Amino acid sequence: MIGVIILAAGQGKRMKSSIPKVLHLLGGKPVVSYTLEAVSSLHPDQILMVLSPELKDSPLFKDIPSVVQNPPKGTADAVHVALNHLTPDIQHVIILCGDTPLLTSQTLQTLKQSSADLTVIGFLLDHFEQSYGRIMTDEYQCPQAIVEYKDATPEQKQIPWANSGVYKISVALLRKLLPQIAAHNQAQEYYLTDLVELAYRQGYSLKMQPASAQEFHGINTRQDLSQAEEILQNQWRENLMNQGVTLFQPETIILHHDTKIGTDCRIGPFVTFGPGVQLEPQVTILPFCHLENTIVESTACVGPFAHIRGNSRLRQGAMVGNFVEVKGSTLGKKTKAKHLAYLGDATVGDQTNIGAGVVTCNYNGFKKFKTTIGDKAMIGANSSLIAPLSIGHESLIAAGSVITQDVPDEALSLSRPSQIIKDGGGKRFQSKHKKSL
Repeated sequence: MIGVIILAAGQGKRMKSSIPKVLHLLGGKPVVSYTLEAVSSLHPDQILMVLSPELKDSPLFKDIPSVVQNPPKGTADAVHVALNHLTPDIQHVIILCGDTPLLTSQTLQTLKQSSADLTVIGFLLDHFEQSYGRIMTDEYQCPQAIVEYKDATPEQKQIPWANSGVYKISVALLRKLLPQIAAHNQAQEYYLTDLVELAYRQGYSLKMQPASAQEFHGINTRQDLSQAEEILQNQWRENLMNQGVTLFQPETIILHHDTKIGTDCRIGPFVTFGPGVQLEPQVTILPFCHLENTIVESTACVGPFAHIRGNSRLRQGAMVGNFVEVKGSTLGKKTKAKHLAYLGDATVGDQTNIGAGVVTCNYNGFKKFKTTIGDKAMIGANSSLIAPLSIGHESLIAAGSVITQDVPDEALSLSRPSQIIKDGGGKRFQSKHKKSL
């Protein structure tokens, strides 16, 4: 039987943050969530998290068995802390760090199949200045030792194989060799990497599994986080285009980990997707829009410069134009709000037209109120709809109105002060002010 130990007790000092590094967001969810997803795909018999005291009460880990490493004394110490919490039937463990969000389930599946006593995943370096530990191998590419970069000699830094920090190890080997690891290094920590040399010298079977370097992009700095975000975003964009989505200037489009976009959708430049967005097929999103917690049905069009949020839904063929904000609202089929409007907590029927400058006044400073607008209604420009309010089917609200009472079906409602015209007043006004200049 196989277990997994995830090391997540590192302090992440280089992040310069009060937030533990594994909880920093990547594509809208914590870094460690990606590691947990990859590990879960293995269907291991046991998962153990090694956490710092700051993480032990995090809601993210409430359903995952965990142990606390306090104080942090290195990776070997972290594994030693976890070892006594493994169930007796676990024969092998996969050990990895919680800050490797790009690690794929396919790589872990291959590692799971290894029959060696100790298998380490290695990858080839792009350049020798990279500060990864180096895997020393024999002529058969069998690992002999791992030397940390800070402890490596100039000659050892020329070794092309880098240590990923991901291992499969027999529990029997761990129980025998972990107590033999000493803290004879610059950091005065107990390195799990020392296990490789001990196992090699004592005749255990070892193996190195090659993999792609990109999968082991760890998160130690804000720059690392930004680079991982870029890699993930590029992967998601490529997947969408391969599935039949058109992205204009894809490098400017920001996706969320749960974004769902149907075939033949067209997404313009500088569009940002927050959490909970689902686009049905043949939707068009024009440039500079922001969407979150929104469902957009087929053939609808959004933007440019639109903001849709708060569990909104745009029905089939609806159109939301430039500088329109929709919050917590449903717009019916072929309904149009083409420019400069705010629709909050509203339900709008089919084929209704919302004029420029229309505002649903949904908040009185204490509570939110709903506005309901029927089918085929016409809401004139610069109208203020004071919720709670119901406007009937095929009704007409005259431009510039302030509507405070329900409007029945097919009715005309207007609310304006009387217009006053004074002949010659404009000329007199201008003459008066010109004299004062």
